[in-house]
Amino acid sequence: MLHLKSRIAFTMIEAVFSLVIFSSIALATGFGIQNYQQRIEEKQTLESFKMNWHNLLNYSYLNKRNGEFIVNNDDRTMTFMDINDRKRYYHQINLPKTLHYLNKNDTELYVTGNGESRPRTVIFQSNLTKKKYTYTIQMFWGEVVEK
Repeated sequence: MLHLKSRIAFTMIEAVFSLVIFSSIALATGFGIQNYQQRIEEKQTLESFKMNWHNLLNYSYLNKRNGEFIVNNDDRTMTFMDINDRKRYYHQINLPKTLHYLNKNDTELYVTGNGESRPRTVIFQSNLTKKKYTYTIQMFWGEVVEK
């Protein structure tokens, strides 16, 4: 009678094959997570823009002080502030690397002490999704409407 020896361990080829499969799955998952994180960061920045614009309007109206929104494309920042006294109201947001402000000639928006602003269109573009995010700031009451 022929007695077969039972195999207890993997062969070298089986181990390498398993390692290749595991590595490819881990690599694909890593790229997917990074892309997902960048999309979430863009959405948070856009929501932060809308919220801070609304806060600037409220601040200007309630305190009877002029406010300003400035985009600095070189530093990749958006700043919301009291024009005369930054210590009273100042908030800055960093733009993610994948999000760009397209209104290059229109980087300053003002809010009067009555909480009013001129109508403007603010456009951001995502390099990640190639989508344009267009926001219209309505005349006088300054509400931000997303198109």
